[in-house]
Amino acid sequence: MNIFIFGIDGAAPSLVSKWIDQGHLPSLQKIRNEGLSGKLESTFPPITGPAWTSFQTGVNPGKHGVFNWLDLSESYRGKTIDQSSIKTRTIWDIISHKGGKVGILSLPLTYPPEAVNGFLVPGFLTPCDDKAPSYPQEINQSLYKNVPNFEFTPPFFSPLLTPRKWVKKLKSTTRARGAAARFLYKEHEPTTFMVHFFSTDHVQHKLWDYRDDEWDPRLEVFKETDRQIGKLMEIAPENSTFIAMSDHGFGPMRRVFNVNNWLHQIGYLKFNRSIRTLAKKKLSDFGLTEEALKPLGERLYPLAQRLNLIDNPAIDTLTDGKINTLFLSHRDVNWSETIAYSRSDIGHIRINLDNYEKQGISGKKSYKMLQKDLMSKLEDVKLPDSGRKLAEWIKPKEEVYHGPFTRNAPDILFNPLPRKTAAYGAVMFASSNVFDLDPSFDPGHHRRDGILFASGPTVSHCGKDASIYDIAPTILNLLTYPIPEQMDGKVIEEIAPRKPSYNRLSNFYKRQKQRTKRTNGNESREKLQNLGYL
Repeated sequence: MNIFIFGIDGAAPSLVSKWIDQGHLPSLQKIRNEGLSGKLESTFPPITGPAWTSFQTGVNPGKHGVFNWLDLSESYRGKTIDQSSIKTRTIWDIISHKGGKVGILSLPLTYPPEAVNGFLVPGFLTPCDDKAPSYPQEINQSLYKNVPNFEFTPPFFSPLLTPRKWVKKLKSTTRARGAAARFLYKEHEPTTFMVHFFSTDHVQHKLWDYRDDEWDPRLEVFKETDRQIGKLMEIAPENSTFIAMSDHGFGPMRRVFNVNNWLHQIGYLKFNRSIRTLAKKKLSDFGLTEEALKPLGERLYPLAQRLNLIDNPAIDTLTDGKINTLFLSHRDVNWSETIAYSRSDIGHIRINLDNYEKQGISGKKSYKMLQKDLMSKLEDVKLPDSGRKLAEWIKPKEEVYHGPFTRNAPDILFNPLPRKTAAYGAVMFASSNVFDLDPSFDPGHHRRDGILFASGPTVSHCGKDASIYDIAPTILNLLTYPIPEQMDGKVIEEIAPRKPSYNRLSNFYKRQKQRTKRTNGNESREKLQNLGYL
């Protein structure tokens, strides 16, 4: 059994189906028309970190422990997540221990790489100062010898580039990734091969609503991605199974709800009374914020990247201390008087618990009351331009997650995305407003429904929706391996009809010493404060 998994980041069902029907994506059309097609429901929040982690573990964030871009289990400042943040075994590890050969190319959250039977070349969040970041280490030398323009992360948008020039670079990165995939597959011949395409996400974030004489930059990048998928399908053995999927979908973004400003407005978040904080607050009120200086940051980013100061502006700089001295940040919060805060980009609120946070003030007895009160207040928040409710739904964490690491989850979750609204708190005070209408925020943002297409000798010709948790057990069942009982996902029988077998893995949850250690490469990723790219 040969399995090829094509991860197309951010591919939305409606958009991709429209382009397939118009004849623009023949490779995806072939997979869809010869087999299964449907929607793939993502995690909440539907963002890269938790979503691709759930894909490769088959469990919800309450079990694998990745809830967002920041791990806040140790401090308010947080630390950027990486592969060592994942607290359960991945399917790559399980397949390898069963004797199966795997190949993984550019999948986010695989750095630092775990040892596998095969190879693993990591993707997003790979630091620029690690010259041998793959497994095995020597694979990088042969990869760059054969594909010298290979990049771990696509180029980020810069105002110094016109949309057409940036899309040209994205397409070049996509072609290099396709070439790398073909080279690595021919060299190693894994039976389970995964390649991830990230440019599809980038172009939608920045150019969602950009048009120039009927030229759609999103379509241009998707067409190149489809071409590379087609070339991989051409070299695949006969009777291979193909799975094309995305971690989430996309849609337009029209406004931003700045969660921490709202919490401050209702008295749940307090600032320090120091002269420095008061000065920064005054400057923020006058407009000196990270959001306001975002255009400058986008111009400086290419230089910072060339100097190896930063790998990407979306994640690496969330926790930087130097820029925190210039703008309002977690350093300016009076934690001893703060009840709740947010460090997320989609609908999270954390309660400042005294048995969890270093300076927590809310006890167990008041927890449920505070949780209920905050949820009630969120229910009353209306969009300033329409009067509609901000959130489609508001839930306590226990209704969204389950598992041993739910304790590390945000205490309240709410979904503003159907209202074309981001609920932002990753950079705590990126703006001085509670609501920003038509801000310099990205015009496109994530939605929860992604795509799922599959074809192969065992795949039924049908429509079928599924969860991102379902892919891992389905792959194991295709390979005739037992499925860990701890997995949340169910086998998609229309892809893998064999009656599944199950076992309970005593080592399903990794001990701390079993997790891949962080390397010094992680140090270089905290160079500049995030300038509002998320």
